[in-house]
Amino acid sequence: MNFHPNLYTKISMLLLSIVAIPTIILGYLSFNQSNQQIQTMTQAFLLDNLHHNAIRLESLFSRTKQQSDKVLESQRLKALLHQPPPQSSLDEYDFIRQMNPILEELQGELDIAIYPKDPELYPIYAGNVKGNEDWFQLALLMEGQGAWHVRSVKDELPLELLYVRAIRDYPSLQPIGVLTLRVPRFLLDNQFIIPENVERISYYLVEENGRVLATRSNNPESAITEIYHDLNMGLPGTDNPLKMIRKNETDFYEVSRPLDINNWRLAALIPIDEVTGPVEKIKRFTWLLVSSGIIIMSILLLLIVRSVTIPIRTLVRFMRKIYSGELLYCEQYLPRTDEIGQLVRGYNSMIKGMFELIQKTKMYEEEKRKLEIRALIHQLNPHFLYNTMDTIKWKAEKAEAPEIVEMIATLSNLLRFSIHTDEELTTMERELEYVKNYLSLELQRNSHAFSVYYQIDPDILCQPFMKLTIQPIVENAIKHAMKTMVEGTGKIMITVIQSKDRIICSIEDNGPGLSVGSAANMESELRHGDSNYSGVGLSNTDRRLKLRFGDSYGITLENRATGGCKVVLQHPLIELSGTISQAAN
Repeated sequence: MNFHPNLYTKISMLLLSIVAIPTIILGYLSFNQSNQQIQTMTQAFLLDNLHHNAIRLESLFSRTKQQSDKVLESQRLKALLHQPPPQSSLDEYDFIRQMNPILEELQGELDIAIYPKDPELYPIYAGNVKGNEDWFQLALLMEGQGAWHVRSVKDELPLELLYVRAIRDYPSLQPIGVLTLRVPRFLLDNQFIIPENVERISYYLVEENGRVLATRSNNPESAITEIYHDLNMGLPGTDNPLKMIRKNETDFYEVSRPLDINNWRLAALIPIDEVTGPVEKIKRFTWLLVSSGIIIMSILLLLIVRSVTIPIRTLVRFMRKIYSGELLYCEQYLPRTDEIGQLVRGYNSMIKGMFELIQKTKMYEEEKRKLEIRALIHQLNPHFLYNTMDTIKWKAEKAEAPEIVEMIATLSNLLRFSIHTDEELTTMERELEYVKNYLSLELQRNSHAFSVYYQIDPDILCQPFMKLTIQPIVENAIKHAMKTMVEGTGKIMITVIQSKDRIICSIEDNGPGLSVGSAANMESELRHGDSNYSGVGLSNTDRRLKLRFGDSYGITLENRATGGCKVVLQHPLIELSGTISQAAN
């Protein structure tokens, strides 16, 4: 058996989902937010401690440089190093005797050692230093600037740092010796200050390749003393200085900052579980809050759903009555200002619109019937007239009056065309033939007082066209333009062309054109359906076209730039089967 939930069940399930899912997501986000806040506090704490320790280290490095500057300022030292190398052991002992008081004088916070430029010539004084050591060559290459060198044994833990610097002669600036200042490992370690209220935190001085130069931790068991390859070196583009790394199967928060020496960095590590302990309590409280919120909101939502579904069921009953033809207004729930009240008022507006549409349809049908009756009235019983004209024609032939015979024949053709009132459509060729017969009569009545010109597209002569639409326009041009002009000067141009999905018929004259008053009268006739002009009237023709084909078709009037009036009739292009082409429709 298939399960078909009703609206109440669907809305209840939907609203419960809408409430439960965001609440769960909110709880999850709340936990993450708490975690992020802890990370932010941890980051600020570590960065602050790093800043103080960096100041202490940079102060030590600055004092080292100042001590080296003091050595370079000693003129006694430079004078001694300028002496020729010793030629014998006695000469070297004499060099050592002169060097010792200078070293005692220059001795400061760090142990100092001074070597001549060619230490291999001073085997007793220089000991194992031959001049080809890395630190010795580094000092010579720095051209008087100091450099740091890490001294280690077999690439294991560094034993000490050496600050090396060349001693140069002035003004030749040629090296005459090398000084070294030794910074032992324990002195570096003692520069770190460890917060007492944190159980496990470690600080590291790390060189560019990741080797630990110095470290200090309040928990020696958790300190890292080996090569520190996992350190995030803070590459450009990293926004968050707080990183998470894993070392010795322990997850750490790590923050580092660069120092101004040899791309060295100062780093601080603290185990993640050291700072995330309170988050677990927050997590449990959050889930308890989420569960309670879901239960309370579910009860409230079920009550709200009932207040929505019951009015909707009422509206459904009213809508079903529409199928049986009953258009009833819903008077219930109208005072409500929420969406239900808007829905009920919208339903009542729809019923009102349906009533108005029915009334409008009845009005259009009544108007169409009146137009048909009006057209029949204006046709003046063509059957009777046709029989009478046939008798007059026979008597004119007997009296040998050819002009009267021609006029009667033309008039008979007009009447014959108008007899078939049950057919609304004809062809363009027959419509033009009717217009030509009418113009023939008018020209004979007015002694050919005006001229008529035609410009017809032969491809549309067989196209279906609404009957008796062009003749009223031509009649209007004769009445309001040709009869006001000097005899022989009036001209009428009838143009029929195809423009895409339409047949465009324009009737132009060179009369006085439309004045402001007459133009207003014409527009009023087309708008209100008056028939103050000749024939069936322009308004009837325009209304017939609009009722049959739509408001985009009909008649428009305008003045010609060279004088006179132009009336344009737009008619759809109808297929020979009798249907309007898809483009026109």
